[in-house]
Amino acid sequence: MRWELDDHSQPFPAFNQARRTERDVSELLGLAKGMLADGEISVVEADLLRDWVAGHPDVSGQWPTSRLVERLTRIYSDGRVGDEERRDLAALLKGLVGGDTGILIDKDTASSLPLDQPQPILAWTGSVFVFTGQMAFGPRRECERHVEMFGGFCEISVTLRTTYLVVGTFGSRDWAHSAFGRKIEKAVKYREAGQPIAIIREDHWAAQLPVHFSANRVTIPGGV
Repeated sequence: MRWELDDHSQPFPAFNQARRTERDVSELLGLAKGMLADGEISVVEADLLRDWVAGHPDVSGQWPTSRLVERLTRIYSDGRVGDEERRDLAALLKGLVGGDTGILIDKDTASSLPLDQPQPILAWTGSVFVFTGQMAFGPRRECERHVEMFGGFCEISVTLRTTYLVVGTFGSRDWAHSAFGRKIEKAVKYREAGQPIAIIREDHWAAQLPVHFSANRVTIPGGV
């Protein structure tokens, strides 16, 4: 395969950036898995995560790394890491690595889900969002708060009013046999009947939030 080169005979920056982002996210997930081997995050490990993020500004603004940066910024706002904060950080990392990590770097781990292809550009004002499954972004109410912040509405059930059904990152391939799969089944039926409802992945939803967490512009106290 031949790649288009720039004036310095190097692949264009967009290509390099995509490769670096995938590599860095994979590295972060591997680091998190190692830290979670004993089921908890120590102060030293929290410091290591803080320094890793500070040393990778190109990826720190990308989801899901941005979620980690946001959490670390809050944890280190007072210059120390308490026991509750360590547990909170461990819970976040467990969420990020708890499913098939490939889904976080856009690998085809959710191909069995009946997602819209291609995933649509989202309209926010006046749209109705329903969330199902486990969200890496945060608690369900936090996801809903962001929708409402930009003029959208949230409901707990799929109805004829639903514009988007957002499937959590950690949705199983066995979705049809799980509780959250009932919402998906209903959305599929509406969609097949011609109802304009889109079934989208959580990472697609998060990437299109009108205001991103500008994590690459956040300074984490004590970071390198």
